[in-house]
Amino acid sequence: MNTLKNYFLIALLGVALLAGCRSDDDAQECPTPCDDPTNSECPNYDPCFGENPVTAAFSIYDNKFLSGPNVGGWYEDDVLHWGSVRFRAHEKDAYYKWYLGQEVVEGFGDSIVVRGINDLDPGFYTAALVTQKDANATCFPDDSGRDSTFRFFQVKNVCDLMIMNKFRGVFEGNPTDSVTIELYPAKLGPGNQGFIYDCASGFFIIHVNFGLQSDTLATSNVSRALLDKYYNTGNASVNQVKGFLQVNSDSTCRAEYSLYGIDRVFTGKIVE
Repeated sequence: MNTLKNYFLIALLGVALLAGCRSDDDAQECPTPCDDPTNSECPNYDPCFGENPVTAAFSIYDNKFLSGPNVGGWYEDDVLHWGSVRFRAHEKDAYYKWYLGQEVVEGFGDSIVVRGINDLDPGFYTAALVTQKDANATCFPDDSGRDSTFRFFQVKNVCDLMIMNKFRGVFEGNPTDSVTIELYPAKLGPGNQGFIYDCASGFFIIHVNFGLQSDTLATSNVSRALLDKYYNTGNASVNQVKGFLQVNSDSTCRAEYSLYGIDRVFTGKIVE
């Protein structure tokens, strides 16, 4: 009986404290109101907060870098030209069934699938995913627990990449003197002498005028090229371009690199 009385007195004291609390009373701090939809003790608790119906949405990634600090890095992109493509399902802990062209891959552990694309001709290819798992019937009573998504990805010829272009612009520190720089793929010429522009088997990327001396420099290999990005951040020598060039959707570009011991920043636009 005494225990019940103690509980009752404590409850009354809590009510009195709350009733006496005023936000404009400097002498007494008000308790912070509970405002957390994930906390079951808060008045705005929502058991479905952050929950979603079962989805078959997936992302497509491109991987080009065989060496250097970007090795193993995947970049979300559905336009590729060389290397591997990676498909990653958004839904976790489900049964996955992938339809990749004529190939079918399925199982509980197949949320990520990687395939090589070097043997694919330029064009559009299909990828589809069906996922299935127990749905959250409390939050989504109409969810069947099964969903499907169909997507395309494109393989491009290296010469059709946005980075393989001429760019007209200026270098930082000399904004009034416009110049043209260029990137293009190439292979070795006859007798391994010189370089020849080549869209089919080009292994090198040629840099034109990056040293502002009408210079033509070759860097291997073309695997460092994405659709709109080019990186060469590995162990490049002082006579090689080390840095990056990024092309934006509006055809503007920015390059930051070092060459001949000089750091340079270039901004410009694709020459139409």
